[in-house]
Amino acid sequence: MAQFVPIKLDVSSPEYAQWRRDHTPDGNGIPQLFIVRADGETLYGRSGSLRGPDLPNMLLAALQNSGRILSAREAQSLTDAANKFTQEKEKGNFESAIKAISRVRKIGEPGQIPSYSEPALRVNRLVIETADEVRNQLKDFASQIESDQADAKLTAMLGYLALRQDFGALKLVKSDLAAFQKKHTLKENKQLAREAKIIENANQANTKSKKTRAIQTLTELIDQTEIEPVRKEAEKKLSELQQTIDAG
Repeated sequence: MAQFVPIKLDVSSPEYAQWRRDHTPDGNGIPQLFIVRADGETLYGRSGSLRGPDLPNMLLAALQNSGRILSAREAQSLTDAANKFTQEKEKGNFESAIKAISRVRKIGEPGQIPSYSEPALRVNRLVIETADEVRNQLKDFASQIESDQADAKLTAMLGYLALRQDFGALKLVKSDLAAFQKKHTLKENKQLAREAKIIENANQANTKSKKTRAIQTLTELIDQTEIEPVRKEAEKKLSELQQTIDAG
């Protein structure tokens, strides 16, 4: 019984009327016994008493469908992770958001935590929504890459590389990113993918030494590429990096 929270309701009370709207029992006799999961799902709802082994057997069956029961510490860890994930994602710090949510993997894989408690459901919901956002962007990028417009192809390839950088550690989208890579960065798009990677690496350069190396690789790319949109984007990024180096 330690895994259940017993609640008694007077069938003549307003609280029971509200309860009855959400949980309809099988039968109208008294007593009425309900087992309600943390997410509000009714696992058992019948009138009449259970005798002998029927009650413990029913409770055991309910527990098997109740998901993982969290400790207070685990629930707080999930709440903290969800808050941090939301804050970092809103700032555009996607890698930090994923790192924050990944810290709860001892409890369960984010997006697939086998618990119906509100903290677990919140984490799962946030991760699933994010995974859907990534998949939708990948669909858009796939359409652009399959077009005949060179500018659109480069924009899509850079977008994919940025997604992989930001969300590559999110388990729910790893297979989607891998499928995109296999289909759209090989064969006829192999050169575009390689050259877009150089530009994306330059975008990620956050120290003076990395910026210096990026300037060198961008200069080489500008001289060697046969893809005009790549040349223009590389020249633009090169100019930005040179300005930051000169200013710093």
